[in-house]
Amino acid sequence: MPKLLRAVRLDDSDEHIFAGCGAAKDGEWVVTGGYAVCDFANAPRCNPVCHCQASFVALSSRARCSIAEVVDVPDTAIDEQIEALAWHLVKDWKAPSYEIARSVAEEEVLHTADVCSTLSPEVWITVKRTPGDDGEAVDEQYAVYDRLMVGAHKL
Repeated sequence: MPKLLRAVRLDDSDEHIFAGCGAAKDGEWVVTGGYAVCDFANAPRCNPVCHCQASFVALSSRARCSIAEVVDVPDTAIDEQIEALAWHLVKDWKAPSYEIARSVAEEEVLHTADVCSTLSPEVWITVKRTPGDDGEAVDEQYAVYDRLMVGAHKL
């Protein structure tokens, strides 16, 4: 069974961190967000500030979160998430065509599923991005945490 990511909101800290671009809602589907990373030399001056170096991106908005939960999904969910992200890229990000948006969405959702493939369901992850050695690529490092049993999350 494939796995994908949902946003985790433990408190209102993401509201403050992502005030400029919006915080993802608890349980909202998110992807790793590699397609939405700024030029690191200019990232501190992004307007609005996006904190793309350490955040996931919601599928249906530009909202971000700092913690995501790995969840099992049915096989059909992969295609559904690709389609949702593709249309979001067309409508909200003004992608030049649906075909280009679908290609980017497919790459991003499959990358997210790949990141999750070796992780247990219900673990939480964070991401830290740094410029690659070649100055072009972005290196992503993920930290994995046991899910806390607090708030609206299952006890």
